[in-house]
Amino acid sequence: MPKHSAPTRVTIVLTQRERFSAMQESLSSLLENTPEPFRLVCATGSVSTRMRAWLKHQSQQHGFMHVEAPRTLTPPEARNLGLQYADTEYVVFAENDVVFKAGWLSALIACADETGADVVAPLTCEGRPIHTIVHHVGSVETNQETFEGAPDGQRDFHEEFYLQGRTCDEVADFLVRRQTRSFEMHCFLMRRDVFNRVGLFDPDIVSKEYLDFAWRLRKAGGGSIWVEPKAVVTFLIPSRTDPITFADLPYFLLRWSQAWQNRSHDALKQKWGLAERGFIASRRAISQWRIVEHVAKPALEKMPMLGRRWGFVSRATALIYAPLALGAAIMAWRYDRERRSEAAQSHAAS
Repeated sequence: MPKHSAPTRVTIVLTQRERFSAMQESLSSLLENTPEPFRLVCATGSVSTRMRAWLKHQSQQHGFMHVEAPRTLTPPEARNLGLQYADTEYVVFAENDVVFKAGWLSALIACADETGADVVAPLTCEGRPIHTIVHHVGSVETNQETFEGAPDGQRDFHEEFYLQGRTCDEVADFLVRRQTRSFEMHCFLMRRDVFNRVGLFDPDIVSKEYLDFAWRLRKAGGGSIWVEPKAVVTFLIPSRTDPITFADLPYFLLRWSQAWQNRSHDALKQKWGLAERGFIASRRAISQWRIVEHVAKPALEKMPMLGRRWGFVSRATALIYAPLALGAAIMAWRYDRERRSEAAQSHAAS
């Protein structure tokens, strides 16, 4: 980490999103492209012996803190854990499959200083070549939240992303600093004192968790969210170039398990009085796609000869998905058991 005499205004909390195989590139990119003074906290759930040893070595070499929980964590639980070790003016939350372009942090801080924003999100690109394809640069202005005046159970939400899928060169004229209604969790800067108003991240919401937090922020006092395209990061979306590895599989399956998805959708629905039809129903309908597209289909496509036949891959996907879903369900059950045990121990100690 860089050594500076200037005051440290920001703590970066690096957490897991869905895997650990991209973490080496993410951490190296962070350290190489962030000359500004910062503190770094790597917050994870329980990790493998190999990953623990690697993180210990890296933390000693580069002078950051690795905080490991005794059990598996959801991504918001990991953010909440890292937040406990952040007492600076700003906190940046970044996921461990994000790579960073030089100047990203100074641009986020400048935007927050100049606008008074509570949250600042960068231009988030996706895949390779890095920093090329727009993944998220805020929401479009027509996003609808029919909360006001609608009774619980009849509210709905429509979401549309601004410029997603376009190349940065194609839409360069539109990549300007602006306010937005939401931000994704890949990477964002937040004022530390915002949590005094909003509270911590909801540990049960792992799908569309950024919507929950943005809505809570506005409900708590209309906090402002800005996007700063001068700050650029890239989310390494799983692909043939960056595949889900065998070592990634346990957490990836848990992260996108039906149990975690259902709990997340149920929590969003209940907290915000959303109707089952519409947004919630559409999210439930595609809750399997990450395991299907990033695990099942890639595995089938590697089969000699047959893997090149679209019909075979399409038909066999349902067969291979079934054991994957079962494994995910077992891991979700174990997670619930560990979480209940931890809660019981905490209650007994108090």
